[in-house]
Amino acid sequence: MSPPRLPVVRIRCPAEHEARTSGVLARAGFQAERSLTWLVVRDADPDAVNLALAAGGAVPRAAVRERIGQLVGWLVDRQGALDGRAANVEALVKKVLDDAVMAATLRPRSPEELLAAARALHEELMASGAGFVSWERFAGAFCEARE
Repeated sequence: MSPPRLPVVRIRCPAEHEARTSGVLARAGFQAERSLTWLVVRDADPDAVNLALAAGGAVPRAAVRERIGQLVGWLVDRQGALDGRAANVEALVKKVLDDAVMAATLRPRSPEELLAAARALHEELMASGAGFVSWERFAGAFCEARE
């Protein structure tokens, strides 16, 4: 499978943080635009955008990074007990895709594949003690292209 197309990176940004956040992104080479209550960076790696936000001292973070973090936290909280929880994993994956504006392009894998990916990720998280899951890793493990 080819790597997934890059998502729209949405950043929920209160008005008082918009100028600083936009400046941080611009200095890192990203073009942000206002869309309702979001700052949006199109076709960008959410990991690189989030790293730029953190390095530049901006308060807001990329929504997709927060959603992937919720998936990681949910897996850790379940302590590997995932039997019968494919619907939960699917709902978390859908939330990531919605926040990445990728639901028209990607969809969650089958329930069996989702549980296998969740179990594998949980085991790796426990073995490594690291909680970071990149966009590319998330999309490759939990998603497939829509036809």
